[in-house]
Formats: sequence, structure tokens, C-alpha cells
Amino acid sequence: MIELIVGTETGTAEYVADEVLELLEANEIESRATLEPELELLSTSNLWIIITSTHGAGDIPNNLQPFIQSLTDNQTDLCGKKAMIISLGDSSYDTYCQAGTKIKDQLLALGIELITPIFQVDAMNEEMPEDLVMEWLADLLPLISSLN
Repeated sequence: MIELIVGTETGTAEYVADEVLELLEANEIESRATLEPELELLSTSNLWIIITSTHGAGDIPNNLQPFIQSLTDNQTDLCGKKAMIISLGDSSYDTYCQAGTKIKDQLLALGIELITPIFQVDAMNEEMPEDLVMEWLADLLPLISSLN
């Protein structure tokens, strides 16, 4: 099972997650998405794909903050877990994609393994965020499938 963990303020990351979910399901990769992640429900997952926007002064979206804070407060051991991070932001701000970077740093400190570098999506790009993500993910489907 692949878990899509979505952090969103305006709905863009949620829309991207819906497209990712469709791509995975079309390739017979069992997956589900959540806006309110709970570690107990994610514990059987082989891969977390975190899709997050950045808001405010580089902040993690409000719906993800309790989950990330809980992992950190409890020093949750994430050794053996794998993750990918898709970070949405606007390069006209100096906090471009900062939420993804903050999440990465916290998860790495808890032992998770990132299987790819963070994929950053710039709102200043003329292409739609979901199109950029789909193009990037298409090449990674064999790797993702192997972790399902």
C-alpha cells in the first residue's frame, strides 16, 4: 500500500494528490490518500508520498502540522520506512517550497529513507502543477511499484 499524505491550504496539493492517485491506480499500484494522517493507519505502508504546499512564511499546512509534530515529539522511529516528497511553492517568495524541506529534515532525523530528492513545483511555472508531477512520476512508476 502506498500512502499519499497531503498537506494543503488552498486545495492545489489535494488536486495534485488526486491526479497521483489516479496514475497509481491506473498502473495497478494500491494506494490511498489522506488529509489527516495518523501513524497507526500508515504503519503498514511501504512508501509514503508526501504532497505538500507551502504557506505563510514557509509553513507546513495546518492539516499536516499535528502529524509532523507528533512524530517529532514522540521521536517516532521511522527506520525502514521510505518516502518521496512533492513540494509545491512559489519561487517569487524566499521561502520557496520550505514546507517540503522542513518535513524532509524532520523525517530524516527520525530515520526515514528518501528514495528520491524532493520534487519542487513552482507556481510561477506556466505548466499546471499536476502535469509537472505526472511527468516526473511516470519515470518512477517501476520503483514505486516495487515498493507496493
